[in-house]
Amino acid sequence: MVLHGFDVASYQADMNVGKVPGDFVLVKATEGTNYINPEFSKHVKQTVASNKKLGIYHFIRNDSSVKKQADYYLTTIKKYIGEAMLVLDFENTKGSSIQNQNGVRLAKQWLDYIYKKTGVRAVLYTGLSCENTLDWSSVVKSNYGLWIAQYNNYKPVTGYTPRDLYGSLKNWETAVMFQYTSNGYLTGWTSGLDLDVFYGDTSTWDKYAKATKTVTESKPVPKPKPTATGPKWVKETKTYTLKTAVKLRKSASTAAGVITVLPAGSTVKTDRAIIQGGYRWVRQPRSGGYGYLATGPKSNTLAYVKSGVAKTYYKVKSGDSWWAIANSNGMTVGKLTKLNGATASTMIHPGDKIRIK
Repeated sequence: MVLHGFDVASYQADMNVGKVPGDFVLVKATEGTNYINPEFSKHVKQTVASNKKLGIYHFIRNDSSVKKQADYYLTTIKKYIGEAMLVLDFENTKGSSIQNQNGVRLAKQWLDYIYKKTGVRAVLYTGLSCENTLDWSSVVKSNYGLWIAQYNNYKPVTGYTPRDLYGSLKNWETAVMFQYTSNGYLTGWTSGLDLDVFYGDTSTWDKYAKATKTVTESKPVPKPKPTATGPKWVKETKTYTLKTAVKLRKSASTAAGVITVLPAGSTVKTDRAIIQGGYRWVRQPRSGGYGYLATGPKSNTLAYVKSGVAKTYYKVKSGDSWWAIANSNGMTVGKLTKLNGATASTMIHPGDKIRIK
């Protein structure tokens, strides 16, 4: 599933973006620290009113503070944070030659600051030559997506007709989106447009737009007062293999009734643990209730068991992608695909189970 759309700036002042066909519109908001696209508000409102997906981008410069640029952008777009895909446009322009290794450092600073302030991982836009030439490993490792641009010799393109990339990516495994022409023609507008294809559906788009962490203002934390409390159950999800036969009891006590005796080599899955009465106890969910067994005495809490590595899986939903699942679980695409013995080009389908731990 893919979505088709276009991007606009002040050059399309007379356009009603809601009346031009497309699934999404990416609107320029700001550049540097002293420019707001005069058509920004109008084009954003038209996009939202026409039920198209929204993206909003900032054009970064190297002649002003990155932090000030990010704050300027956030102030301008604050109404749409959580609704719009956030994007950083990384291109050279008059007075700002940023496509160099120091520029990569500045872009990373901007992306990190936006993530810190909003919890949203913005997407980086640049051309294929720039992606191939510079070292973007720091940006890739931080799990920021890529919107890649490469044109077909500026030949006119009528309607949405995406193609494969000429060449290949060097730093990223896959791109979020591809801008394949700057001379595309759609009904409702007579001049050439940047046409884009997004690799996902509307729910995938929404995952890029929404925060992946909760952002809270840092406040001094008062020192908690000491309280006298007894032992408490703590949550754990583990699998143990018994080294020796162990009694499964009706409660966490050596005086409790015995349900059964589990032989050595048995596998036990647990959901709670506690240290009390001189032993470490775990709780095993069973049909109609729970069983309790000691994993060892307090002096050697795992004397009776071997701890297995609990595996956690995620069930693929419609619109998911390797990037979106990795992003939601705080890992890179490379780590996620390696964990599953796959590559970023491996197809996933709704209902598939993807290991995330």
